[in-house]
Amino acid sequence: MHGDGLNTRNFLFVEDVARAFEVILFKGEVGKIYNIGGTNEKTNLEVASELIKYSGHEGPAEEKMLFVEDRVFNDLRYYISCDKLHALGWKEKVSWEDGIKRTFEWYAKNSSRFGDIDNALQAHPRAGLDKGVNV
Repeated sequence: MHGDGLNTRNFLFVEDVARAFEVILFKGEVGKIYNIGGTNEKTNLEVASELIKYSGHEGPAEEKMLFVEDRVFNDLRYYISCDKLHALGWKEKVSWEDGIKRTFEWYAKNSSRFGDIDNALQAHPRAGLDKGVNV
């Protein structure tokens, strides 16, 4: 977990994203920009805790987390307005609870497709923290 885990991100289930693209394709105006976003803003801690719960761990979720120094370029929060997309008639249909559960179940069932993912689990490089590099 980078830093204290309080960075927030907005999560949207993949089917809602696909439907948003479809709405933009068929109802959007060429040359316009349509942001795709939902209402599921969660901290990284909340997301990790939820995934740990689904994995069957019964103790405090933090027991399964490894906290590392935050990246110097890690933003606390991103915000977008998707009002133009909503004006086209799109709205998210899959709740956070259902989406995270379905996502976890899909990866649990299909994880063998990805082979050795150990390198993908390494903390991101921390740009600018090398000696002699000024940020």
